[in-house]
Amino acid sequence: MNREELKAEAIRLRQLGHKYKEISQLLNGAVSVDWCKKNLKQVKTPAVEDDQCLLDIIELAIRPEGVSVYEANGVIIRHSKAAGVEVSKDQMRQIRDKAKTRNPECLFRPAWVSTEKPTESYKAFCTYLIHLQDEMDNITRWYCDSFPETQQSSVRYEILEYLKPNKDGESLSRRISRTEKLCEQMEERLLKNLHQESE
Repeated sequence: MNREELKAEAIRLRQLGHKYKEISQLLNGAVSVDWCKKNLKQVKTPAVEDDQCLLDIIELAIRPEGVSVYEANGVIIRHSKAAGVEVSKDQMRQIRDKAKTRNPECLFRPAWVSTEKPTESYKAFCTYLIHLQDEMDNITRWYCDSFPETQQSSVRYEILEYLKPNKDGESLSRRISRTEKLCEQMEERLLKNLHQESE
């Protein structure tokens, strides 16, 4: 790791909220505490991150079932509101990383994993995914058989995108409406072109 990469990593660790001594230790002494004080004093740490926030997250995350990312984010948001600040998804991830660094026993799980039967729920989830993939392949093939000039990869991609309730800040109903208008415009142009060709 060259000096620029080392500094970039030190900055990243500071942004996670690590103290200078911790940064020096995490980088195996490649930078000293004095170096950190000199080079990292302008780096902002997450405003919401305080010991109580981390302790609350760690307390939940070290349980046998761990803590869901959704639940951990709820703790962070609660503390951020109390501190009068807003946190981004990236900052929440950084705070979760900080909790795991402080206590490696922290376990953050997706909310869909069962807390009572994790392995069984994972296997069932994978089974349903395979079934869904098979159905997606069938639907894509049926569609492309009806409209052979279309691309299978594009059809599959768009079906998956339309399943998202909100994409890039645009609601599903608005996206459908926009696509409907586009198709109507195409239809009008095709009809116009057909009419011109027949004259």
